Amino acid sequence: MTDEMPKMTRFERREFDAQVTYADGSQFEITYDDLRHACPCAKCSPLRNDDEESKNLRRQVEAHPNEKPKVRTVGNYALGFEWTHGCSSGIYRFERIWDLANRRDPDHGKPYVHGAW
Repeated sequence: MTDEMPKMTRFERREFDAQVTYADGSQFEITYDDLRHACPCAKCSPLRNDDEESKNLRRQVEAHPNEKPKVRTVGNYALGFEWTHGCSSGIYRFERIWDLANRRDPDHGKPYVHGAW
């Protein structure tokens, strides 16, 4: 694992997970449950601040039927996922997907704070 993020070249939706390929040839799998649990939206993010709430969020995520999301690009910096069930509001910056692929905390241990300031 490197701290420098190579360019994402492919995001392949599979039955239970996504395979992410980077320009350096590295490939990673990210489960859809992990993607959903890491939703960066203003509704889901605060639910990961507390361990118990995070566990509850994980249970809610896992209760949804497994499905391939629709994927859209957001500018040149992120992906958005549309699910039939659950939250589809999050904008996942490429750095966040890189952290998830490398099994790192995409929130970097920081609590959610509303606003850009």
